[in-house]
Amino acid sequence: MKMPLRPFALLAIGIFLWCNQAYAQVSLQRQRELLQHTLKEKLGANSAASANNALSSLLRTTGDDERLTSNPLEVDEGEVSIIVDPNDSNNLVASYMEQNRLGTLTFPIYYSSNAGKTWTNSTFNSIAIMNADFPGQEFAGGGDPAFAWDKKSGRLYFSWIYLTLNLIDTNLYFTLNWAYSDDKGNTWKVAPDTAHFIGRGEIGGVSGNIINYKDGICDREWLAVDNSNGPDQGNLYCSFVLFPADSVATTKFGETVKTKRVADTVFGPAVNVYDGSTQFGNVEVDKKGKLHVSFGELDSQQIRHAYSTDGGASFSTSSVIDTGSNLFGGLALVHSRENSAPNMIIDSANNVHVVWSSYPNTVLSYYSRSTDGGINWSTPLNLNTLFGGNETMMPTVASAGNNVTISFTEIDANDSAWYYQMRSSDNGKTFSKPVLLSSAPTYYPQYNSTAYFFGDYNRAVSAGCNTYAAWSDGRDNLGPKIYFAKSNPCTTTGIQEISSINSSIQLQSLYPNPANDNVTLEISDSKNENITVTLSDITGRFIINQQYMLHDGTQLIKLSFNKQLTAGSYILSVKNNDGLVATRHLQVL
Repeated sequence: MKMPLRPFALLAIGIFLWCNQAYAQVSLQRQRELLQHTLKEKLGANSAASANNALSSLLRTTGDDERLTSNPLEVDEGEVSIIVDPNDSNNLVASYMEQNRLGTLTFPIYYSSNAGKTWTNSTFNSIAIMNADFPGQEFAGGGDPAFAWDKKSGRLYFSWIYLTLNLIDTNLYFTLNWAYSDDKGNTWKVAPDTAHFIGRGEIGGVSGNIINYKDGICDREWLAVDNSNGPDQGNLYCSFVLFPADSVATTKFGETVKTKRVADTVFGPAVNVYDGSTQFGNVEVDKKGKLHVSFGELDSQQIRHAYSTDGGASFSTSSVIDTGSNLFGGLALVHSRENSAPNMIIDSANNVHVVWSSYPNTVLSYYSRSTDGGINWSTPLNLNTLFGGNETMMPTVASAGNNVTISFTEIDANDSAWYYQMRSSDNGKTFSKPVLLSSAPTYYPQYNSTAYFFGDYNRAVSAGCNTYAAWSDGRDNLGPKIYFAKSNPCTTTGIQEISSINSSIQLQSLYPNPANDNVTLEISDSKNENITVTLSDITGRFIINQQYMLHDGTQLIKLSFNKQLTAGSYILSVKNNDGLVATRHLQVL
C-alpha cells in the first residue's frame, strides 16, 4: 500500500535500496530488484475468434454504481476483495485497504445478509492485532486483503499483510496474517501466539539484507479453499511470492504455496511452484480438488499456470498462457506501479479462465481459457479491440454455473476512464457486448503521482445470475475510492442494483414492486441530512427528481407517479451529499 513514511521508515528503505546496487550475482540482483518493487508498493515509494465475432460492436449503457464510503479526500481506498457465501448467495463479505495518508492503514470488513442491500461493519480490528504482535513498533505499510470460504464448515478466512518498523534497529518486519469467522463475517478470531502468521520476514535497516528470520518476505498472497468432495476437502491454500532469507538455501525464490490442512491449526511448510522472478499469483481449486496457480513470470514476461493433484504437496511444470511485454508496467498511467495483475477463476465445467494486462508502450488487457485443466490455452482475446484500440487495464474475472464475467477499466482517447463488464453464458466461448457500470468517468492523469494509490487489482464475484463488482477509481477529484455495482444480465433489462457498504444511509426496502401508481421507500439514517430521490428509465432519462430531509432513525418516503408512467422497467436512485447511496430496479405495471 502506498503511503507517506515516517523518517525512520524512509531511512530504512533508502538504505535498503542503496545497498541493493552492490550485488553482483545475477540471480540475487534480480530478486532484489523485484523486492524493491514490492517495497515501493507496500511502503510507498513510489477462444478468441468466436469471442471477437460476438463483441464486434460496443453497447454503452447508463452506468449505475456507488461509492462504498463517505471518506474524505485524504483517505485512499484500494485493492478491494469481495466474496459470496457458497451456501447462501444472500451473504456477502467485503474488505479493502483504507489508508489515511496522515495515519494508519486498516482493513475494514463489512458483511451483508441480504445480497448487498444493507451492510454492517464487523468486529475485525487489524490494528489491534498488529499492536499485540509488535508492541512499541511503528506502523510502516501493508496491503493485499483476500478471502476464502469453506463450503462444508461454513468458516470464512481472511488474509492481509502488515509491515512494522523497529525504532531501535530500524529493521522492517513483514507479516502475512490470517483470521477466520464462523458467523458469516460478523465476528473474527485469530489463532493464538504465532499461529496466525502464514509467513514472517525481516529486512535489515542498516544492511539492506533479507535477514535470516522465519520465512523471508511474503508478498501478494491469494487464498482458496478446497470445496470439492475429494480427499483434500477443507484444505486452505495460500499462494504468494517468496523472497527467502539469503542464508536459507533450501527455500526457493518465486511463486510459493502454503497449505493449512483441514485438521491443522497452522499452515505447513512453503512449497515452491516456480523458481524465478514471479509476482501477482492467484490460487483456485476446481470441482475435482485440483489446485491451480497462475502468476506473472517477469524475466520471460510470461503469464504462466501450474497445478497440483496432491493437495499442494508438489506442482507440475508450469505452462505458458501468453507472452506479454513489460508486465510490471511502470508507465505511470495511474500511480507509477501498473502491472499485469493476472486474475483466475474456474467455472462449473472445470474450465480455467485467466485475465491480465500488459504494458509494452500502451496498456493492453487479455482473456484466455483452458478446457483441459491448464494444459492448453486459447488464443488470448485482446480487450482493447472491443473499444477501437482504446486502452483497457486491471481486468478481473468471476464465474457461477456456466456464466463467466469479465470486469475492467477502459480509458478513452481523452484519458477518461470508465468501468465495464461483459458476460458469457457458455463458459467463455462467446461474450456479450461490454456494458458500462460506472456512472461517471475518472481522469487518472490528475492523480499521476506517488501521493495516490489505487491498488494493483479490483475484484468481482458471481452467484447465480448476479455479479458483484467492486473497483477503485478517482472521479470527482475525490482520490482513490471504492465503487460497487450489482448486475443481473439474466433479466430482460440487465439493470444494476447497488447498495452502500459504509454510509449513513441504508435503503431497507422498496414496495410494492411491481408498482402501479406509487412506491414506498423505507430508509434508515444515522444523522440528519438532505437526499435526492430520482426515477429514470433504462436510457437514463430523469422522470422524477425530488429532494427530502431525513432525520436520525427509520422513515418512509412515498413516491407517487399517478399512473402516468408507461409499463416497463425503471431505475430508482437515492443520493446524499457524498454521492450515490443505492439504486433499485422498479417494475411499473
